[in-house]
Amino acid sequence: MSTDLVRWPTIAAQGFPFPDAVPASRLRDELSAMLVSSDPGVRDEQAYTAAARWIREGHLDEVLEDLGDTAAERFTHPEIQARTFAPLVLRCVLTRGHAVPGAVPDAAAERWYAAFSAWYPSERDTRGWDDSLGWLHAVAHGADAAAAFARALPARRAALLELCARLRPDSRLLAAYGSRRLRHASPGPRRPRTALPGGSPHRAGRLAAGR
Repeated sequence: MSTDLVRWPTIAAQGFPFPDAVPASRLRDELSAMLVSSDPGVRDEQAYTAAARWIREGHLDEVLEDLGDTAAERFTHPEIQARTFAPLVLRCVLTRGHAVPGAVPDAAAERWYAAFSAWYPSERDTRGWDDSLGWLHAVAHGADAAAAFARALPARRAALLELCARLRPDSRLLAAYGSRRLRHASPGPRRPRTALPGGSPHRAGRLAAGR
């Protein structure tokens, strides 16, 4: 399997077992390439689903910072689906770093925060769904990343709340959602997670699954 192409449809059909024979560096490269695909079946149902699971399970720890760097670079990508899936990848990487101290260097998290904070309030395409591209959700995905940044970089929490407040007026409903996610990331008693107001079943399902 290390010399053949990774058979992503087969891996997806089998429930995403980790392909132990494939080097992590190669999985990093293939997943990163697929995460900009305009085909939602490739980008979302295969690449993102695999990346989220394998990062959470620790299979990609050796390439964690590389995945984060690539995702942060995507905030200036010309295609919307690349930009809106970048915060999801960062959320996964930062969450793994929070679970395993030292897995994500503070300097890397700060580097990604700088790229994220430049993109989030300035993104003009806030569509949730596109008939060709599938789910996009720039604001909701950004809120997921913002909550992860708040856990990874506690000193940035106030700035992150301010960042959400600067979102475009047509995103105010989702901005309120983002602010709640950031408050949930703060220490102290936590209220039950609620679904995105007016959100899609797809989105609510992701949240319930920790995606």
